[in-house]
Amino acid sequence: MNKIKKILLSALFLASTIVLGRILSIRTPIITIGFSFVPIMLTAILLGPKYSIFVSVMGDFIGAILFPSGSYFFGFTITAFLTGLIYGLLLYNPDGFQLNKKFVMKLVISTILVTGLLNGILNTVWIMMITKSASKIVVPVRIAKQLIMAPIKIMTILGIAKVFEKRFMKMMKNDSIR
Repeated sequence: MNKIKKILLSALFLASTIVLGRILSIRTPIITIGFSFVPIMLTAILLGPKYSIFVSVMGDFIGAILFPSGSYFFGFTITAFLTGLIYGLLLYNPDGFQLNKKFVMKLVISTILVTGLLNGILNTVWIMMITKSASKIVVPVRIAKQLIMAPIKIMTILGIAKVFEKRFMKMMKNDSIR
């Protein structure tokens, strides 16, 4: 895929991340439930870590500026960077997308790392710093949310990958987006 198509595709995924994360999600001070992970993971699968980091970080930053929910906090941008990095490093295959056992294993590992370490621990620390909430209130709710969202993320991406598997492979091999 040439660079112009990669930039256009990443712009589409960036806009989708903002819409899914800021407009079409359920947001409270403690948790956010949404599907902004989908375009970030698709960016990682199709374009690699450089682009997935960009989409994740810029999605957080632009989303915070356009649709603020409190003051901007840089910690969430750090989490966004690490999210794009983990998904990009684990899900990208420079030889093209293949829905096989290796991909599924990498998807499970990356999802556990992101939902467990980044969203479950790191974002919980950021939230407790911002809201000054007691950990007895915040931690159980966030743990429950991550336990529910991890399989949802895996099943969503596997469903999308299954539906578009041939399209993804064609896009990578033939350098075509239609």
